[in-house]
Amino acid sequence: MKNLLIFIIFTPVIFSNQNSHCDNVELYFINPPDGLITNAKEIKIEFGSKNVKVSPAGVMVDNSDPCLVSGHHHLIINNAYDVTVNKVEPIPYGENILHFGGGQTEAALSLKPGKYDLQLALGDYQHVPVKPVNSGSNYQPLVSKKITIEITSE
Repeated sequence: MKNLLIFIIFTPVIFSNQNSHCDNVELYFINPPDGLITNAKEIKIEFGSKNVKVSPAGVMVDNSDPCLVSGHHHLIINNAYDVTVNKVEPIPYGENILHFGGGQTEAALSLKPGKYDLQLALGDYQHVPVKPVNSGSNYQPLVSKKITIEITSE
């Protein structure tokens, strides 16, 4: 009886943790660091992700792991597009909306002197913002935290 009681008490914990990594899908910047101030003419941007299978645009990926999402990176510069408001529409092309549809995870950018807000967004094979795993109808698409960098003229 004592063993049965232990099983009953711990069973919900065991089952509730089976897909716990599903909630840990994340996009982030490896480089540059938030707050970077530089006079470099070219900045290396490195995209980081957790529980994301980076895949090219136009290629539908059959995910066998229900906790992984797939897609490719988009870099939004200076709030040129609000992915959250337009979460069911394909991310458009634009001067400050860069697509990395080849599955790239880094890029070199040449930016004029000034301050820049940068944010990553994950788009599926059709550039539609990716919905997080286990999210309901009122979800936020997968985007990174915004970072700010400044390019100086000197």
